[in-house]
Amino acid sequence: MTIRFENTLRISLFTLGFSSLATQVFLIRECFSVLNGNELVIGIVMANWMLLTGAGAFMGRFFGRMKGKIPFLLFLQFLFSLLPMLMMLKLDLWKAISLPSGSVPGLIPVIRSMFLFQLPFCLLNGFLFVAYVHELSGITGKNASSGSYAIESVGGMFAGLLVNIFILKFSGMFVGLHILLIINLLVCLLFSITCGIRPQRIIMIPVCLIFMVFPFFADLDTYTGKLFYPAQKLIFHKNTPYGKLDVTMNAGQLNYFENGLLLFSSNNEIVNEESVHFAMIQHPGPKKILLISGGISGTLREILKYHPERIDYVELDPGLIKLGRKYSKILDDERIHVIQGDARRFIRQTKEKYDVVLVNLPEPSTLLINRFYSREFLMELKNVFTPGAVISESLPSTSDYVSKTAAITNSTLVQTLKTQFKNVLILPGQRNYFLASDNSLSPKIAVLIAGRGISNLYVNSWYLDENSLKERSEYIHSHLDINAKVNSDFKPVAFFQQLHYWTSMFEWNILAAGIVILVMLFLVVFSLNRISLGLFTGGFTASSLQMLILISFQIIYGYVFLATGIILALFMAGLALGAFSFKRMIPVPTEKKYIHIQVSLALFSIGFPFIILALNLPGMPVIMVYVVFLLLTLVLSFITGLEFSLASALGSKEITLKMSSNYSADLFGSAIGAIVTTLILLPFLGIVTSSLILVAMNLFSAGFLFFRQKIL
Repeated sequence: MTIRFENTLRISLFTLGFSSLATQVFLIRECFSVLNGNELVIGIVMANWMLLTGAGAFMGRFFGRMKGKIPFLLFLQFLFSLLPMLMMLKLDLWKAISLPSGSVPGLIPVIRSMFLFQLPFCLLNGFLFVAYVHELSGITGKNASSGSYAIESVGGMFAGLLVNIFILKFSGMFVGLHILLIINLLVCLLFSITCGIRPQRIIMIPVCLIFMVFPFFADLDTYTGKLFYPAQKLIFHKNTPYGKLDVTMNAGQLNYFENGLLLFSSNNEIVNEESVHFAMIQHPGPKKILLISGGISGTLREILKYHPERIDYVELDPGLIKLGRKYSKILDDERIHVIQGDARRFIRQTKEKYDVVLVNLPEPSTLLINRFYSREFLMELKNVFTPGAVISESLPSTSDYVSKTAAITNSTLVQTLKTQFKNVLILPGQRNYFLASDNSLSPKIAVLIAGRGISNLYVNSWYLDENSLKERSEYIHSHLDINAKVNSDFKPVAFFQQLHYWTSMFEWNILAAGIVILVMLFLVVFSLNRISLGLFTGGFTASSLQMLILISFQIIYGYVFLATGIILALFMAGLALGAFSFKRMIPVPTEKKYIHIQVSLALFSIGFPFIILALNLPGMPVIMVYVVFLLLTLVLSFITGLEFSLASALGSKEITLKMSSNYSADLFGSAIGAIVTTLILLPFLGIVTSSLILVAMNLFSAGFLFFRQKIL
């Protein structure tokens, strides 16, 4: 029975890692959809996750003193099984009930709510890990920390692969959560059978079976989807590898949503005409057009008024293309070539040359979108431009009032456009349209439209007052800062400005938040011993670089949803390899070797930004980008797993106490690293300076340990 229970504990550890990472991927994806999130949301989720899991691990030090440990552990396992689905339901219901349709939650409510939603699951996650290590060490009679860490990491690796490749691709989130529920309840049954306590076995079998069957009778995915669109009829709902697509109908109008954000609505002729004609009319004879996103909203119909030879329409999400074919016949036109994929990669590979490029995207509120407002993007575009070609981008309208934050964002875009084009013109309408070209640009839109004989409902002499248009354009130009920073891929100032604009709408001071985080950082650091300080620094570094890997993949490849599970799975695989290889690589654990590992993290941090910047160079093969990202993830996590295993072998504390201290220090460092990197380091300092700060932290930690070792 002891041997069987020992194996059950290992299965429980594997399932713990599997459930933890699967739930993390589901939660990040759902937060993007429900909270209209940007990359800051990933940082918030991961920071909360590691902070609360670390707190649970810290509480786990008291497990060894408890009476009735096995029944209590079984109860916690059962509770842990139910929490992933309950957490997602609470998140969806909170959004539907607490926030009016179309509203954007403030940063403080997001942080507070995500903290509360994650609290039960993450506390149990950390506590259960320490409890399993305690029980396994007691049965085997030796320190099971390193092996347990490896088993849990392998479980996380399998979760990342299965969730990303199969569950999210072929089913909805709640189907995946139901599968996760069944797996955890089966482990509960196994635990109750092998633990040797009969009453628990009698109770758990019928209870687990009931909870396994219950979700089959509820279509939770469709139910929660309908909650988000009150007074609208949900006529289409589908999960894709890129997020959630919804189409609603209201008074005959179709509204297209992606991840909860309204992309466009049918019959919105004003926006369709302005987004096309303001730019198209600037070119004397546009023959080849590149349209980036939004083609099925009606813009393609407007472009066809110029009788072009070819329109290349690029859309990232294939689900949107399918919707376009389902609800419109415009894509059947032989002049329109639909390309599914990332527009930047398409631009790097295409042999076509374009007269007009229309970037029909929202403002740079995420790093995914920011990369279409960057200097690097414009440089790539110049390679596919004909002489005198025109580009159009847009930001929210400021024609009546230019706030300080809006003025900075507008100024940044203008200065970025000027790095590549001689002339930049802002035309205010439903949005601010930024036109750029090496040829002259004219604000006399109505005259040009009339001269070309194009028939429009709104963009014509009857609708447009050219004097007013010119005055409003000059008004916006007068508020521009000629010294504004240029936006780039890896120093995304436009994204940060949008982030600042979002937080400025609510009672939130980003400087005060930074000070609070720094104070917390110093308090935690000075409370650690020399071994746990190394784990804290290692966790901070690993988490920061993991965030930079995810963000860099987003910038270079185009969409992090496709890679989140794979990258996290590889990270867990590297942790497991590091833990499994520990005894072979370091048969005699010493503090000197611990210092070597911290120096290795510093060296990795030095080379990291230059490798990433090289991957973003034009002409870099896609397969090489994939391979290098995978290797970076694997090497980083291997060093981290090795460091944790070595730290667990050093010192003379009781196993449970040592495991609790080490695991919580590692996770606390990871939590602070995730939020600091996302909120402060990358937006303010860029990828190179951020990495150099990580170098300094690891050298400081290694130096501190070295001098303490000399003194002692």
